[in-house]
Amino acid sequence: MEFHSEYRVCFPDEKIFISRDHNWAFSAWEIGRIRNYIKPSATVVHIDAHLDYLEPFCEIKKITTENEAISFGRNLGIAEFIIPAQKNGTIGNVLMVSNDRVDIEEQARVERAYTLNHYEHLYRKKWFNDTDEQSVILDLDLDFFNFNYEDWDCNSVLLPEPLIRRELEYMKKYMWEWDMVTVALSPEFCGGEDRSRYLFELFLDVFNLDIKKAINW
Repeated sequence: MEFHSEYRVCFPDEKIFISRDHNWAFSAWEIGRIRNYIKPSATVVHIDAHLDYLEPFCEIKKITTENEAISFGRNLGIAEFIIPAQKNGTIGNVLMVSNDRVDIEEQARVERAYTLNHYEHLYRKKWFNDTDEQSVILDLDLDFFNFNYEDWDCNSVLLPEPLIRRELEYMKKYMWEWDMVTVALSPEFCGGEDRSRYLFELFLDVFNLDIKKAINW
């Protein structure tokens, strides 16, 4: 697998969309809405080393086709994909699990836990109740498993493999019954392409996915 800038694959039956860079999550969510995988104002559970909550420089527009979704997503920065999805109504609330040192202004549509343990002990019941009758999307960035994500493309400090597998298993089985899953490979923030590939292979294994059955999107 070579993770070029346009690398995007999906598993339609499982409603799982993979991309090299995280801006493509916007496109995937729009496609999910168009295909009726999710209802409008879906909740996103954003699990990531970064908050990724920046305003885009481009004008936000309503998306009506899959081609429009891909074209618009291509022009977004890697941290600019959540806000436009909220502004056009595809995404409603965002529940974040991130240890990012950056803070964002507290607001009604964004809540944050710092780790999965923090979520489990303080937010799990509330967040689950708050999403009753809503579509819920798992939005995972593989750099979540790299403690040293600030060193660009090198010097990764990954969680031990048993712990990575346990956290992936937890996401898969014990958080929500996901209506859709988006995954960013983010090789530069995982410590390089080899580290990102390793994490991707763990994800595929835990989620019982055969990469040979993936299709481009």
